[in-house]
Amino acid sequence: MIYDYLIIGQGLAGSILAYELSKRNKSIVIVDELKPNTSSTVAAGLVNPLTGPNMVKSWKVEMLYPHLVDFYKGLEEVTGVNFFSERIIYRPYSSAEEINDMDGRSAHPGYLKFIVQDGGERKHSNFIYNPYGGIELKGAVLNVLLFIQTMRQYLSSKHVIINDRVGEDQLDISEHFVCAKGIRASKVIFCTGYQVCGSRLFGWIPFAPVKGEILFLKLNEDFETIYNKSCFIIPQGNGLYKAGSTYERNDLSETPSDAGKNEITGKLDALLKMKYEIVKHEAGIRPGTVPRRPMIGMHPRFKNVGIFNGLGTKGVSLAPYFSDQFVKCLEDGNNLDLEVDIKKYYSLYFNSHFSERI
Repeated sequence: MIYDYLIIGQGLAGSILAYELSKRNKSIVIVDELKPNTSSTVAAGLVNPLTGPNMVKSWKVEMLYPHLVDFYKGLEEVTGVNFFSERIIYRPYSSAEEINDMDGRSAHPGYLKFIVQDGGERKHSNFIYNPYGGIELKGAVLNVLLFIQTMRQYLSSKHVIINDRVGEDQLDISEHFVCAKGIRASKVIFCTGYQVCGSRLFGWIPFAPVKGEILFLKLNEDFETIYNKSCFIIPQGNGLYKAGSTYERNDLSETPSDAGKNEITGKLDALLKMKYEIVKHEAGIRPGTVPRRPMIGMHPRFKNVGIFNGLGTKGVSLAPYFSDQFVKCLEDGNNLDLEVDIKKYYSLYFNSHFSERI
């Protein structure tokens, strides 16, 4: 049998791409190592429409946000599992100047649709330092680990999932199909996260992986709001909270570090009014890119070898929209967004040693 698609990696990207292909009734084989502490399983899952120190709109948020809400809520109905929730994010102001800047931006419709209300500092001041007040924003949280576990069960009921590793040296690529470990497929799509940096097929793409660390906290106080100022604090229920994150480009080990913990606790101490207990410390490597955009498309030489990667810190927001776009490219011949299409980097392949290695 020749399957339609072989997908390498069942993290957030691989799970969502497989689901979109499944909706097209495509036959799929997914091969995944089930590694612990991947960026998907460690991810906070926060969807924050206004980001950065200046609270500017995230890239393409006006298209991405309604798409992701419909996508995850629809999958909850399909699977019968609750892993997604829309939540309020409270962002404290840092200065009077920041208040004035936000007042100017909030008058624009593109910002107004993501603002719940300005102020409300009294109800938050019991929990956080809040001298300048703040702003309540629309946001959302995906329980990424539960989502991936749920998708693994759902996809395995319809397709083949193999707990294994497929190295590129095990891949036999011909004009009409690819073969690995006895599996034949018309196309193979790599969704392998930051490990792509060592790829002989896609190592020429400008990836820039980033280590992120998070802490799980136990508090004696209960609150439902997500607080976000230099770091995020996301309620998990039962007095447990997730806090982070760090952005480290030099230490790319998957081991939690004292430096990471100290960075997060320093920010927590400046924000939280209450004491907390650290109950867990985790780290993962995000598949970031130099232009901070996803990397999607087909290999310049092998037209049946593709990649869906580089979702970085905003994978929860980006994956639903761009998996849908990629499937329409694969199946209908539609064009990819120019900012994510790896075609613009083809010259890096042809002008490098990568074109000579295969």
